[in-house]
Amino acid sequence: MGSGAWLLALLLLGFAACAAPRQDPIVQGPLAPGPVPPRYQGRLEALSAALESDPDSLAWSMVRRLRVQLQWDASRGMGDLAGARAFVEGAASVLEGRTRVAACDFDLQFRRGDNRPELELVLVLESRWPRELVFIAGAGQLTMERVFVEASGKLARVSKQVALEEAPQWSVVPDHPTEISMGSWPLSMSTETLAGRLEVHLRLLLAEVRDGDDLFSAGRLETSPAMHVELAAFLPNGALPLQDLVPAVLDQGIGIHGLMERLVRLSPADYSEARGQITALIGRATDLEISVRIAPALRWVTQGSYPGSDPREWRLWASQQILKNSGALDPSGLDLPGS
Repeated sequence: MGSGAWLLALLLLGFAACAAPRQDPIVQGPLAPGPVPPRYQGRLEALSAALESDPDSLAWSMVRRLRVQLQWDASRGMGDLAGARAFVEGAASVLEGRTRVAACDFDLQFRRGDNRPELELVLVLESRWPRELVFIAGAGQLTMERVFVEASGKLARVSKQVALEEAPQWSVVPDHPTEISMGSWPLSMSTETLAGRLEVHLRLLLAEVRDGDDLFSAGRLETSPAMHVELAAFLPNGALPLQDLVPAVLDQGIGIHGLMERLVRLSPADYSEARGQITALIGRATDLEISVRIAPALRWVTQGSYPGSDPREWRLWASQQILKNSGALDPSGLDLPGS
């Protein structure tokens, strides 16, 4: 979850200066900030790039090699190494923090008490690290999106961001989950709404993780969204199997209201597969079927951007999705002769 983006930012600023690292097992005494010598700039740029890719083993290998090189240069009396050393130890702190983050699960859950209209959002922290960990962040932010759909297929989205009132500082010990309440979240469905969906995810900014007396950078931490779908009171509560939904999309014997009633009963766990199967219908559908039936269905199960009302845009979008899922797109984005 951590990121080396701040290291890359330093590179783009021309290595003007590096912040002095905190005391931890990696750093042997305080290091004064200073400029990075030109002979190290290329290697530190490569290290920054390695921090942005998986797995971390490459970045760790580069850190070890750079430490040896720095020690060798120091033994030869070179005195301009403080900036490069601070850069390398900052990268090591990020990697140490990532190791601890990877041993933890951050799970957002919606819960509803008996006879309560609002939902409680709970963060559940679980750790497999052998010692207590404390996560500290400069700020926390919840991103919320409410999606409402009517029986006609009309869809409305409401999004906003909410800052946590207090900077997070959460501790977790191995094999004992920690639960943190994130407050109450009403869905607020209107009488015309067939169904509503609430999604919230958490982002911790400038996060650090404390392990005993040692403090490491954890970068920016983000959770997967917590999701809750609520249906109108007149609808059955049982989830609809995917195989009962897809044939109904182009079944003219089922009106749009009937299609939408089936659609909103689909389990969110089936959204990804439903998106693929419904997208595949576009190739044999008429423009009217795309606009009136397929587009409303895809808007509900597609969590992200999608076209407007033009069937031609949907056909292009479908082609792009099929190519993307087949892996046929050139990752470089270039169609080169002979490639």
